Amino acid sequence: MVTAIVSFRDWCVERLQACIDALSQYRLIEEIIVVDFGSEVPLAILENARVVRVEADTWCLSEANNIGITEAKCDVILKIDADVRFELGADEFQKLILHVMDGEVSFYNIQVTDYDLENGHVANARLRPSWGEGACNLFNRHDLIEIGGFDTRFFDYGGEDNDICRRLRNYGKSVINYPTQNVLHQRHGPSAAKLSNRFTPAKKSQLLQDETIFRSSPFQFSNYQGLGAFPPAITVALATSARPKRNQQLLECLQSLRNQSFTDFEVRICENGSDPDLRLSERELQEEYPDLDIHVHYIDEKSIPKARNAITDLARGFYIAVHDDDDISFPERFAEQISCISKVQASHGCHSSWIEFDEDSGRLSSYRGQRRNVDEMMAHPGKITLHSTGFYRKDVLKRFRYDETMVLGSDYELCVRMLVAGLKIPHSGRFHCFRRLHRNSVSSSGHTDQRDVSRYTNNTYRYFVGEAFIEAVQKSEIRDLWVSGFPTPTDMLQLLPSGFGRFRIEMMMEDALFLGFDPLSDADSCVAGGVRFEPCWKGFGGETKLVLQSSRVMDVGEISEAFQTFSQVVNVGLVSEAELDNGDEVIGLDALEVPKGHRCVVSNLISDFEEISKLLNCGLLEIDIEENSVQFFRVNEPQEGVHVLLGSFPSQAKLRQVLNTANSIGNCKFEPYTNNGLNGDFW
Repeated sequence: MVTAIVSFRDWCVERLQACIDALSQYRLIEEIIVVDFGSEVPLAILENARVVRVEADTWCLSEANNIGITEAKCDVILKIDADVRFELGADEFQKLILHVMDGEVSFYNIQVTDYDLENGHVANARLRPSWGEGACNLFNRHDLIEIGGFDTRFFDYGGEDNDICRRLRNYGKSVINYPTQNVLHQRHGPSAAKLSNRFTPAKKSQLLQDETIFRSSPFQFSNYQGLGAFPPAITVALATSARPKRNQQLLECLQSLRNQSFTDFEVRICENGSDPDLRLSERELQEEYPDLDIHVHYIDEKSIPKARNAITDLARGFYIAVHDDDDISFPERFAEQISCISKVQASHGCHSSWIEFDEDSGRLSSYRGQRRNVDEMMAHPGKITLHSTGFYRKDVLKRFRYDETMVLGSDYELCVRMLVAGLKIPHSGRFHCFRRLHRNSVSSSGHTDQRDVSRYTNNTYRYFVGEAFIEAVQKSEIRDLWVSGFPTPTDMLQLLPSGFGRFRIEMMMEDALFLGFDPLSDADSCVAGGVRFEPCWKGFGGETKLVLQSSRVMDVGEISEAFQTFSQVVNVGLVSEAELDNGDEVIGLDALEVPKGHRCVVSNLISDFEEISKLLNCGLLEIDIEENSVQFFRVNEPQEGVHVLLGSFPSQAKLRQVLNTANSIGNCKFEPYTNNGLNGDFW
């Protein structure tokens, strides 16, 4: 019925034996386990107890407790310190056990009475406080395992008890303080860890600020190998069906999981609706990725929501990371999403920003997403969240299941249901996923159906919250969402599939000059490392810059080596033929901003770079324009081209001088301009 566990390291064996002798008197205790956590002198065989010996250089009470929990045969565990005498009445003890067995109580904190032994008699007896004392606890083994056991960051006595009680309460479990005069502890000096100041009050306070419920790494200080009892922190949920290129895309997805910095997870793949001869083989995937804990399940019906629900039912992880079979996660995704949850009290999960990459067009588009609250989701629909960046507690997805009557859009409907129910799903504030767009994806083939589902879902919940509420949130001011972690060019080349995209290497003019390039006078000089560069324009309007780009377009696999070579010498960037933004706005000369009282010297529209090159080589750069410098203003309305800017001047005399000099060079015509692109006569 009950397993008693006692954690021990280099302590008084006489007190330990007295503790065991007292426990052995109870018929309800079926076994007594003593975890000898690396004592210098290993414990000998103890009467009425089984010794589990592990080697460890560092004492960790929490890990010793977790070993005892793993070794226990019973569902109810009495955890007791090695120097505590348990003298609770048999009937009273049985009553507590039954409360734990029937689920009424998850964890009893049995308060201990400290005493001094003076001349063989108990003296100065005092009941310990009621908040999370760990000297004697009675608890449900499965509940402790479900939340990852004791936190091994608490390696000494103190703190691990407060932490476990708070986590269980936050998980909805009943934690009861049970005062009694019949569980006794003889006072003694401080532990070796306290004497060495290895575990300080400040460290304890810092750890207790962690708001997460689950703790990973139940064993990290010893050589204990019994790892089967405790679940992984995360189950990665992948629903998949056979389609063209599916297997290759899935392998790229799994490679991104292999590269995660946080590795305490399992991968569960649910093959739904695929023909038997096209189904994935669990054995082959396990052989291909031996470092991933991969499990494959099969359902006959082609249904994404049914596949996701099936994974939820089979998942061992405390969290479920939703993942599409063709998407790619950034290496820090899981670590940063757990960190996000640890900082937000009572959160049920989180979600993140993402970047879409289109296999057909090579286009990259970034999306921050929005906060998942009523204000933003009801008032500003569209690109709110990407379900494959979702990271949820498993108990949430067991309660809020995917609607299996829906073919498409069940993820969005689930998201809105969570919102209306009041679940707290914060944004991680980071980019965490590359979402693949391709012609065989569900999003592409069922785009219209998904939009219909979103509209129906929104209308349904709008009905429940009321139009007055919707009008109010639409008028409210939405705070901008600050997001970081946008991948560097190097990151992109490492994460994106090797055959994807149409990219060029880009460098600023000052970097090109450092390499000995002379794009204005000698275009043939712009070659290095087998890569030819040519001048081009970047940006529009006041952001226009003259840069050099590699003349040949390359995919990820081709450009990686060349990019690494140049990035070690000068500051280079990576530019896609389809820019990361979602299209350039229309910009004409009327967007030119000139300081009040000034006139700006502007050339006519030039569409040929060779003409600008001649102009610059003919002495335009040598004009005395004081603190001003030659700049460029690119437009695309009414037609695309570039205006050369020679600065702005409040003085008529200086303005006339610059205009006359500029118009004597080359074939360009320069004129004075004011704001809104107006030709500025002298005042």
